[in-house]
Amino acid sequence: MSNAVNALKLALEFEKQALEKYNEAIPHVTNKQTREAVEKYASEKNGQIDSLHWMIMAEAGQLETEEAPVAEEGAPKAGKCPFTAPLAEMGIDITKMGDMPNMAEMMKEMPKDETHTKS
Repeated sequence: MSNAVNALKLALEFEKQALEKYNEAIPHVTNKQTREAVEKYASEKNGQIDSLHWMIMAEAGQLETEEAPVAEEGAPKAGKCPFTAPLAEMGIDITKMGDMPNMAEMMKEMPKDETHTKS
């Protein structure tokens, strides 16, 4: 497994830990504006985690690639994920990847990096 995949997997774990802490804090936040901000951070963190899953799969060579769809201006079409366009530039069409539960199962099957496991 490449160093990039290992680094991205580690980053993914940190993102998941951060999301867990945001969600843990939300029920205890009393200030309305603070609560809204923390909820927004948690929502954005979910999007970052989804994007990292796709990037790991792409880097690990687990995605089928094809020519990137091109919009009229010559830029790849963008989707809901902020990494749709960059992945499209790499020839990866995430619209053909299926739903997230399938992707999560694939991530579980990926070999874990033994250098970063908890003791």
